[in-house]
Amino acid sequence: MIGSNRWEMLERIGAYTAGELSGEEARETELFILEYPDGRRLAESYARMLVLLSQMGEEKPEVPAAVVNYAIRRAYVSAFFRQAEDFLAGVGQAYLGAFVYYLGLRRPEPIG
Repeated sequence: MIGSNRWEMLERIGAYTAGELSGEEARETELFILEYPDGRRLAESYARMLVLLSQMGEEKPEVPAAVVNYAIRRAYVSAFFRQAEDFLAGVGQAYLGAFVYYLGLRRPEPIG
């Protein structure tokens, strides 16, 4: 049946609704949709979304440059803070290790 990974389940139901699955995967997903009300509701939601998207036609709405720039800035800031967090955690561990060694609570490990 569908794995325990929730994202895998969502992707497979979406792929099934879009007609992208075949064979055993399609049968497993269909059984899941028939057995579980949440799966059925999700498949119906995907079907409605596909109908709405098909009605939009070939026109794709233009995303304002301000929205794109904001998203890019947020991604850069998020990456910066992740790197800073990793760096500070490493520095903190190094200082803690040096402090423990200084207090004589741990002997240095032999090299080689």
